[in-house]
Amino acid sequence: MEKKYVYANNFQVKYCDVDFKDSLKISSVLALMEEVACASAEELGFGYSFVKPKGYAFMVSNVCAEFIRPVPIGELVTVQTWPTPPSYVTFGREYRFVNAKGESLVNATSRWCLVDLKTNKILQSKTIENQDYTKYNTDKVLKAITWKIPAFSCENKTPCFTLTIANSEYDHNMHVNNTRYADYCMNCFKISELATKSVKSFQISYLKQCKEGETLRFYREDMKNGEYITQGLNDNDEIVVQAKIVFVKDENT
Repeated sequence: MEKKYVYANNFQVKYCDVDFKDSLKISSVLALMEEVACASAEELGFGYSFVKPKGYAFMVSNVCAEFIRPVPIGELVTVQTWPTPPSYVTFGREYRFVNAKGESLVNATSRWCLVDLKTNKILQSKTIENQDYTKYNTDKVLKAITWKIPAFSCENKTPCFTLTIANSEYDHNMHVNNTRYADYCMNCFKISELATKSVKSFQISYLKQCKEGETLRFYREDMKNGEYITQGLNDNDEIVVQAKIVFVKDENT
């Protein structure tokens, strides 16, 4: 029986990776996912060095992650990933974070699209000609996911957080890096609110690209059972990003 493909790499959680409670930040989780996703794509022959000369880029459109427990500073984490067979235009990828004992820390899944940077058009999955998708690993780490996050009205609401996009937000695709939006969404909460809570799940949808000089306003809607929705609007009142965050109370509080 042919062994299922899994790419894995080890990372030690550093000071710059954690929040004020010395736990791995959401944006750091997304950054590690980006690292292994890019390395895996390179290993399989459709990574950055393959798509860049063609003027293409992979861009993440959705991420959903579930947290089994907080990941502390100094912990050695193994991040595993594998791509799943794509649909017409959507590329899926799965992730597992485990500690040195093999215990699960984070399970996550993401959806990507391939974009022509010259025309800004989304390309079909068959554009990647060197892959046999029938041999891809089909294992899923999360149950059925409802990817659409419901929008809410921001009329008469005061923004929780506002910023103007500058050059430090950019990545090599000349867009705001996906990890930055996680920090923006988490900035809708005060330290006093987060001091006794941990994130149980985090889901984010990227709806529009943002460029240097744009001002974004972030709002939040409090749902029931520790669930919140945040969304960022641009100067045209268009929603550029949404996140659904579920918290649980810390055991030691």
